[in-house]
Amino acid sequence: MPFIREAALELILGASRELYPREFIGLLRGEGDLIEEVLLMPASTFGSGFSSVRRYMLPIDRSVIGSVHSHPSGSKKPSREDLMSFGKRVGFHLIVGYPAESINDIVCYDGYGNRLPLEKKD
Repeated sequence: MPFIREAALELILGASRELYPREFIGLLRGEGDLIEEVLLMPASTFGSGFSSVRRYMLPIDRSVIGSVHSHPSGSKKPSREDLMSFGKRVGFHLIVGYPAESINDIVCYDGYGNRLPLEKKD
């Protein structure tokens, strides 16, 4: 079961609200099952109905353990494109649904699209 630090959780929720109605995207950094930070990539696209990072800008960094993006529609279910992206990266993948007010608005998936419980860790 993955855990997330309070600071990372607040950044994710705040960025998702701030960019609404556009999508937010970032990478998750941590160790093992603990998400500690969120990496915001240069030249990321925060669009209406999509978000993306430039793959050539991805860091060679073993501490990257997943991804996060928001769904301004409120849906926390992964799209077909999300599932294809998950399969390219091991680890945890968070989807944030509007209104992005608490951990209850975030769903965690593994690289295969299976839902995982997510808990806050101080």
